[in-house]
Amino acid sequence: MLNLAKESPYEGERTAALAAAERMVKSHGMTLEEAATGGPAPERPEERFPQFSRRASEDAQGLAKAARMSDAWIDADKARRDAALEEAQQRGLDEAERRKAAAAANRVPRRNNRKRDPDSHARVLLNETSLPLEEISVLTGLDVYEVVALKLKMRQEA
Repeated sequence: MLNLAKESPYEGERTAALAAAERMVKSHGMTLEEAATGGPAPERPEERFPQFSRRASEDAQGLAKAARMSDAWIDADKARRDAALEEAQQRGLDEAERRKAAAAANRVPRRNNRKRDPDSHARVLLNETSLPLEEISVLTGLDVYEVVALKLKMRQEA
């Protein structure tokens, strides 16, 4: 909206875009300057990221230091993500998604009672059709060898 307000050659379009941007910014609890820069910049805990040289990383102690630094970066990124997620939830940005998830959790999954047991389905297909064994295995979801075993067992019964 801010780009449209800045670049539009029409005065009415610029004022409408600026008004819409102000409404959006107000609903998210920000200022126009923060919105133009992409939101407030998170503070980086620089004391958790000690500086090290490449030479120091070649020895075991330097490698351990680099690993701790990586862990600290990962922890800081997770903390920033969690803080941003919490702020978004407080502003109500994901309310629709939470309602959908709650509705999906309460929904009872439908069960198809018309689906047959694969073994009995294969027996019926073997008895009543002349379909190839490969096609019966595809239809029933059984392995070809299981269908062959059923056919041989049925032959012994007869």
